[in-house]
Amino acid sequence: MLVKIIAPLFMLVALGFGREFFEISGLDWLFYFLLAASITMALLPLIIKLAFHFNLLDQSDQDHRRKVHRDPTPKIGGIAVVGGFMSALLLAGTQSPELTAIIAGSLLIFFSGVLDDIFCLSTKLRFLAQLAAALLVIWFGVRLSLLPETTFWARNLNILLTLLWIIGLTNAFNFLDGINGEASGIAVIIGTALAIFAFAHSTTLRGEVIVIAVGATAGFMPYNLKRRAEVFLGDGGSGFLGFFLAVMALHINWGDQPGLVNLLMPVAIFSLGIYDMCLTTVTRIYSGKVKNIHDWLVFTGKDHIHHRLTGILGGSRLAAVFFIYVVAVANAVFPVLYIIYRGTSDWFIYAAFAQTMLIYVMITIMLFSYRYERRKEAR
Repeated sequence: MLVKIIAPLFMLVALGFGREFFEISGLDWLFYFLLAASITMALLPLIIKLAFHFNLLDQSDQDHRRKVHRDPTPKIGGIAVVGGFMSALLLAGTQSPELTAIIAGSLLIFFSGVLDDIFCLSTKLRFLAQLAAALLVIWFGVRLSLLPETTFWARNLNILLTLLWIIGLTNAFNFLDGINGEASGIAVIIGTALAIFAFAHSTTLRGEVIVIAVGATAGFMPYNLKRRAEVFLGDGGSGFLGFFLAVMALHINWGDQPGLVNLLMPVAIFSLGIYDMCLTTVTRIYSGKVKNIHDWLVFTGKDHIHHRLTGILGGSRLAAVFFIYVVAVANAVFPVLYIIYRGTSDWFIYAAFAQTMLIYVMITIMLFSYRYERRKEAR
């Protein structure tokens, strides 16, 4: 435990003395990444100790029908991630009303999630917090522009689609926080892709803000990506990451490509969360487990992609999460290559998106083939 506290503190001291080197070398982004990661790692031992002291623990199910962990585990690790993010962000600054609104909305999601982790908020309150945070960033001009806003209906349809994107992905990240390292690892992969786009087509500041979030999340992973996690993100942490990344995807410039190309790239990058949400929603509606929005928000079960993959891969949750990482990287790599080779035809991204869809077709066939074989054996 002492080493885990001293190591990040030593890194912070080294960064303090070496900041000028990073600035001269044009590596400000690396400085902020390491700073956010170090602060998160320095905070986590304290957060874990406080969680045990105040009994802020995620208890396991006795029959393991819903939760896969066995030992009581601190569920407020998101506090350390947000602490690392905000501390590094104070040095970088936001310098724009849009980014300030995004941070404010993300913090609203975070605080409502932490309160839910501690007091179990009602579904209505959680949804209202998500709606308020999404409307805040929309008010400051961060939204989808799929349709030319020449009419009242077009403008409001853009707003509605923006709400669906933000609230949907915020909940998708919560759904993906099911096995150790899953949500945090996916956030690092998606955040890295978004940062590359931001540095290529948007302002350096937007890229640095995303890098700070990636760094804070990376600092959390050594405590979480293991057979028995020492701490969980909790609803506060997963909601914060989902909301922040979903909104930053709207805020960065995806280049000068046609509108459809600009839509396909973020959809491909976030497709894992979209797929998992669609998979569980369709199967739950088909089985009669979900009949309305309230049921959709509160229903929990072991039918997410990570649960299904764990069964296929012999019960190994680490194997399942690394499989998911490979899929997430595959979804992000082609959009990133598209901007690196700027002369590439738009058909490249269409082909890349088709590959993403093919990946999910193959995964779906694999999942349901396994389910069919299990039922066949049980007869």
